[in-house]
Amino acid sequence: MLAIPISTQTSTTISDLYGNVPFFALLDEAEGNFTVIENEEKGNGLAIASFLTQYGVTSTIFYHMGEGVYSSCMENNIEVYKATDKSNTIDEIFFKLSNDDFIKLDKTNYKDLLDSGTTSCKCGCEK
Repeated sequence: MLAIPISTQTSTTISDLYGNVPFFALLDEAEGNFTVIENEEKGNGLAIASFLTQYGVTSTIFYHMGEGVYSSCMENNIEVYKATDKSNTIDEIFFKLSNDDFIKLDKTNYKDLLDSGTTSCKCGCEK
């Protein structure tokens, strides 16, 4: 299950937020269908990964994410992928993910790929 941050319950594109995103689309990578859940940890980026694992999430994708949230994902065994275009729709994400078109973060590249999107991030990252 892949968690995609979205801005509204009916959004079809990835949000540029992560820690403060109000909803996640949970994409079944095998079937291609998704459900939307409310982010009960909105504003508490470090708790989001633990929250998402309750829904069977094993991976996530982001447009902006801080180092604290990324570290939390790693601690919860959630793979993290970088979206380079915030206009990516859920359908495009499914297609691109199945074709390995996204960069998976790991200990060799995460510092170069993370971007909290703010200069005063409160998630515990270095920005």
